Parts: sequence; C-alpha cells; structure tokens
Amino acid sequence: MAINKTDIVIEYGAYYIAGGQNEQRLKRLLLFGRETTKYATQVKTDDTVYRLAKSTISSLVQSFQKSFTPKGDVTFTPNPIQLFKLKVDMEVYPDDIEDSWLGFLASNSLTRKDWPLVRYILESHAFGKISEDMELNEYYKGVYEAPVAGTAGTSGKSMDGLKVILGKDNINRLTMDALNASTIYDQVENAFEQISEVYQNTEMIVAMAPKWARAFLKDKRTLGYYTIDGANKIDNRLDFAPAAVVGLPSMINTNDIFITTKSNFLHITKKGENAAKVNVEEAKRCVSIMTDWWEGLGFGINELVWTNVPASTPES
Repeated sequence: MAINKTDIVIEYGAYYIAGGQNEQRLKRLLLFGRETTKYATQVKTDDTVYRLAKSTISSLVQSFQKSFTPKGDVTFTPNPIQLFKLKVDMEVYPDDIEDSWLGFLASNSLTRKDWPLVRYILESHAFGKISEDMELNEYYKGVYEAPVAGTAGTSGKSMDGLKVILGKDNINRLTMDALNASTIYDQVENAFEQISEVYQNTEMIVAMAPKWARAFLKDKRTLGYYTIDGANKIDNRLDFAPAAVVGLPSMINTNDIFITTKSNFLHITKKGENAAKVNVEEAKRCVSIMTDWWEGLGFGINELVWTNVPASTPES
C-alpha cells in the first residue's frame, strides 16, 4: 500500500511544521456500507460449502378402493451454496509521512504499528472500504477467478455474486421490457403477478438498483392516489400484495430486478467477524495489516426466485 503524498508536498512542502493540523482536517469521501446482506437471512457455518437440498413430493390423493395402491414419490435435489475465502493484505511504511504536513500522524515511538497513522487508516478507511468493496464489487457483480500466485487479486473477481447465481437455469425468468422510469410501477406489478399464485401471499422483496427504486416511488406518486404524508403516504410497497421494493447499491448500473422471500435469500459466512478486525504486524519499519474470512450468497430454493436476468449471462 503506497502512501501518495505528492499533492500534499507540492502544496504544503516536503517538511513538517506544527500548525495545529489534526485528524479533523482530514476529510474523506463517504463509503457505501453493506446493504445487500441486510435483506438476507444470516447463516453462520464452519463449512466452505453450505449444503442444502430441496425436497418435493408428488400428488398423494386418489379415489378410494379396497386394495392398497401406493402412490407418491419424494424427491431430494441438492442445492449447495459455495463460500469464497476473501482476504485483505496491506502494508505501509509510516515513515513516509513524517517529513510532510501529515507528520502529525507520526510518533516518537520506535514501534511503527502504534503510530496514529495506522489507527487512522484502519478506522477512517480500511474497515469502511472493505464493506464498500463487498457491496459494489462482489455481492452482485462478482465473477470468481482463481488467484494468480504472488499477484494481488482483481476487484470483482473474489466471489460469484448474485448475478451469476441469477443466471442459473433453474431460476424463473420474468417476461418484461427494459425498466422504464415512466412505467416502472406497472412493470413491477406485472412482474409480481407472474409469480406462482402459491407464493403471492408470501412477503417478498423486489430488489433493484437505487435509481430504479426511486423511480418506482416517483411513478407511484404520479398515479395520483398517494401523498407525501398522511393515510395515503407513498411507501415502497406494491398495492394489494405483500411485496416491497428495495434499492441495493450492489445493483447500481444495472437494469436487473429479482424477487424472492427474505427467508430464501441467504448470506452464509464463516469467520465473518474477521472482516471487522485485523492482525497488525511490524517488520523492519514496515507495518503489515491482514485479515481473512469466508462469504457466500445464494438462495435456499432457486425455484423461489424470479428475475429479468437472462439465463447463463453472469457478465454485468
């Protein structure tokens, strides 16, 4: 991890002068948190593949006769959810900032890992960036590629995200035109009505990019039956259906939607708590920051998912 201080040196000089500067003067852009997994059922495991199976039974009822005429078969179909091992490796030479305006993040301690710079990087950037990377690069758009030995992995290639899973052939396909901001309320309503009637009284989430979730609300407002406040206040729900539209940052820049129940949408973790803590080591003035954990996303029963994502097209 390089510390790029080029512009700081150009503006403030290659030296440190105590001028009252402190962390309050260090500003950073906002980072996305993990939103997608808030709508999933959380499952902790010690396995690297979370093995599920769907069970079905054929029709049992028949007309009566005295003789015993057995009827009915039970079928079990495997549905594994793969977990992917993820990691963060960073290294920093804290001495790099000492001869600049950023020198207030240095210390007189010979133990570099205890310098304020390391704490600042972790608290103000690293943990938030881990969450943003997962949300924007991996949870929906990720397409797993095996790592190349000795080379840092590419963003968005650490796990199979939801779009890969939605491309499986046992996911239900919705028949609908490309999302249109002027008609999106009717489009979502028509999509919901394509769901099997067996499940139309089950609480569902209708997931899409935040842009389209806002368009859904605006289009609902234009229908004329809703107000900003009061009994007819606009909300994110479909009329006459237990379904709510949710905007997922992981789906930004897509025109995709998927519909399923929260209980069917699974977020599987192993050592998941490690994503919020790190091991800090120091060797010869270099500070190394490391952590690793496992995550996977999937559906308990793929046949309880409906989407406009075409089959077998994992690319965004």
